[in-house]
Amino acid sequence: MSAANSAGGGPARRPDLAVPRLAGRARDLSLFGQALDGRSGLVAVAGEAGIGKTRLLHELLARRPESALVAVCPPFREPYTLGPVVDAVRRLAGSVAGLPLTGLAGALRPLFPEWAGQLPPAPEPLADDSAARHRLLRALAELVDALGVGLFVVEDAHWADETTLELLLFLRSRWEHGPRLVLTYRPEDVPARSLLRRMVAQAGTTRLEPAPLDPAATADLISSMLGGEPVSAEFAEFLHARTDGLPLAVEECVRLLYDRADLVHEDGTWLRREVAELDVPPGIREAVLERTSRLRPAAAGALAALAVLEGERSPGLVAEVAAMPAADVEQGLAEALSGGLLAEDRDGRVGFRHVLAARSVYHALGALERGRLHHRAGLALEREPVLRSAELARHFKEAADPGRWAVHARRAADDAIASGDPRTAFGLLLDLLVGGAVRGAAVAPVVQRMPLYAAPGDGPLRELVAVLRATAEGELTREERTAATWQLARLMFHVGDSEAAAAAMEQAVPGLVQDRPVAAVHAMMMLARPLGTPRPAAQHRAWLERAGRLFATCSGAPQERLSFLAERAATLLVLGDPAGWDAARDLPAGGDSPGEVFQRARGYANIGEAAMLWGRYDDARHLLDAAAALAEEHRHLRLRDLVAGTLAHLDWLTGRWAGLEPWAAAALESDEPVLRADALQIGGLLAAARGDHARMREQTRAAAATGRPRGPADGFRDPSAALARLALADDRPADALAATDAAWRLIEAKGLWLWAAEIAPLRVDALLRDGRAAEAAAAAESFGAGTRGLDAPTATAAGLLTAALLTRDRGEPAPAAALFDEAAAAWQALPRPYDALLAREAAADCRNTDGSALRALLPDLTALGATGDADRIRRRAGGRPGRPGYGDRLSPRELDVVRLLAQGRTSAQIARVLGLSPRTVDKHVQTAMRKRAAPSRTALAIAAVASGDIPAP
Repeated sequence: MSAANSAGGGPARRPDLAVPRLAGRARDLSLFGQALDGRSGLVAVAGEAGIGKTRLLHELLARRPESALVAVCPPFREPYTLGPVVDAVRRLAGSVAGLPLTGLAGALRPLFPEWAGQLPPAPEPLADDSAARHRLLRALAELVDALGVGLFVVEDAHWADETTLELLLFLRSRWEHGPRLVLTYRPEDVPARSLLRRMVAQAGTTRLEPAPLDPAATADLISSMLGGEPVSAEFAEFLHARTDGLPLAVEECVRLLYDRADLVHEDGTWLRREVAELDVPPGIREAVLERTSRLRPAAAGALAALAVLEGERSPGLVAEVAAMPAADVEQGLAEALSGGLLAEDRDGRVGFRHVLAARSVYHALGALERGRLHHRAGLALEREPVLRSAELARHFKEAADPGRWAVHARRAADDAIASGDPRTAFGLLLDLLVGGAVRGAAVAPVVQRMPLYAAPGDGPLRELVAVLRATAEGELTREERTAATWQLARLMFHVGDSEAAAAAMEQAVPGLVQDRPVAAVHAMMMLARPLGTPRPAAQHRAWLERAGRLFATCSGAPQERLSFLAERAATLLVLGDPAGWDAARDLPAGGDSPGEVFQRARGYANIGEAAMLWGRYDDARHLLDAAAALAEEHRHLRLRDLVAGTLAHLDWLTGRWAGLEPWAAAALESDEPVLRADALQIGGLLAAARGDHARMREQTRAAAATGRPRGPADGFRDPSAALARLALADDRPADALAATDAAWRLIEAKGLWLWAAEIAPLRVDALLRDGRAAEAAAAAESFGAGTRGLDAPTATAAGLLTAALLTRDRGEPAPAAALFDEAAAAWQALPRPYDALLAREAAADCRNTDGSALRALLPDLTALGATGDADRIRRRAGGRPGRPGYGDRLSPRELDVVRLLAQGRTSAQIARVLGLSPRTVDKHVQTAMRKRAAPSRTALAIAAVASGDIPAP
């Protein structure tokens, strides 16, 4: 204590602590308002917990004339799809009667069941999740407009579910006609692949980052809590040093010191005890817990109940969960309100002023006490007029009540599916199964309803495999075991455990034939797919024929018949059977039911992908374009996106590289693992063509780790060919052989040599370089014999290439050159221009010319985008001597100058762009003109394009 106070005198007057005013934020508040007045596309307030984001926002909202809808995202482990927005709409509007809503608003009925009598009729369900979600977002936007919302605010957006973030993106796309958007978030808590990262990085975003308070602002904040009376600089600097100027930490420390009576008031100034006597907690959590430990039991019990409930709640609900008399709870809440721990809204509901305080109280509860509170919360909320299934599932999970947890988790999953949010549905049901709330015969039906395609990678699927395996090995009836084994086999196929999946599928088939013949047909068709097992093709063909016989006895719907026939055609083609083409042509026409349209689009996509395996690229593009058009027209958006990934691979093969990078960048943001893997693989191929081999290896490894494993049956998606090509480019034949070993062994075992078209030339080349000519010849013979007679252009071109490689190795350059030319022509006819150019390079090498034949390849390689190969060939080709170190090649700076020159820019303009003087630019031009024997600047531009130095402008 200070000397004056210890020397005597009466007790210091202790004014009541007030809620602190907004201190040190005048500039932030001004910028915030200016951004909204300027109709910024999005205002994002970013900062760590306790920095004052919410306080800044609420201060601004109090000054704005617009109607604001404020959605607060809670830190639930299981996201509640659109829950923050739904709760905010309920708070803003007690009814939607009389609002100018169209029939689209009927899609909102699942979100607002209490308004079913006021909303239009529900529209027809949509089969595609993305389409259903998009319709729901449009309906919500219509409702927001009808409510006259001027500011759409999302607090703690780092906890928002993905559908809420998609709504923000949708509203932003129409920001000129809708509300202005504001969100607060903690950058360090944003998940790596969250849409939030992309949203705040978009052009037009105004980002505010409130900084910690300085000592003067710290003093201002403290003074506002102490009735506006002055605070000593020493005290302010002490707390600033201990709290790093974090406003919430400052406030909590002041309140704790006040509770301890460690603050004194002398001569109109608040003073602290001596530093040696003063103990400030190391963090906000410790300060909150010490403060709550000083509360009376009624207040502590109310806080515990509120921490479990989360959000703002009525005192009556708090009393019910706390199992305390209402009067006691009201007194306890009043004590916590006066102590600044809680805040009260206009409807009389109370909640923690900061989520950090709520989480601190929650985590300090013992496990048994938490469980009891969660159970009472769940039971109380079950009696509410509007049930929030995800919230109820969370409470009963924490309460260890598996029966009620399962009921509400299933309902929450159904709600998520209806909202077009399959990932949340998958997570809810996975949690249910892994947590043991569903056991025995009930497991398989839950797995059956799970949207497996929404799994975020293989890890969760493998957890499901473990659950199903344990279930199938347990005490079940024959029918129940069949169902569990069938689901287990499906899942193992999904994660790439093909051999184990096939064994489980075979085990399930007899029971399925007896109990569910249509499911048995599906099981047989999965066994007919020649994926990663070493089983010979004849076994797959036998399953295909058996499935056909069984299907003929089934009375399925038209879409089931179309699905079977399309899958049969695609399977035949993957098996290398030309009968697949006839089967594809014989698919039934007509049929416009939603199920038939989807199966037709899906069938076209699968047959188109199989056509790529054969090298019939025109047929493939026709089928894939038809699939994409149907999927787009009928809003099967996931299928549309998957087809786009296949078309991207087709564009790579056929030399349409120009749009691949933008597509890959967008696909990397997808939730779909197949698309992300496709994007990574194509990005790696483009990098290799530009000479960046390290990036290619990195991208290919990342693609292999994303989604299920890929092998030779996947054709262009099999990474072994790309890795082998890269190894040969680096003259590492042993690595090329290692990259193709597994694929080659699988092809040999199955006898499906069509699959080897991508790797056969690479493997033959690697064997020859490794000095194993006899093995190379045997490999080429096996490939040739296995594809002989097939109308498969890729196999034809690959066969010519392997023959050329063997001929060259025998020391016969002229015949080898002719064969390389034939291979180049075959590749070009597909068309596969990149492979054709590489074959032409090999032909030129065999002829051992003066380099002109090699230089003739440069324009086409450059135009294609294979600049790494162009640079490599340019170095090999040689030519006129030029500047030392570059030969007759243009230096990087000369290339920069010539590229701008070809665009029609003057020396002065080029100088400004490159940061050079006009005289230096002229020197580079003169040097380039000498290297290219060009008499003028125009001739230089033409020569640079013709030689492949630069692409055509």
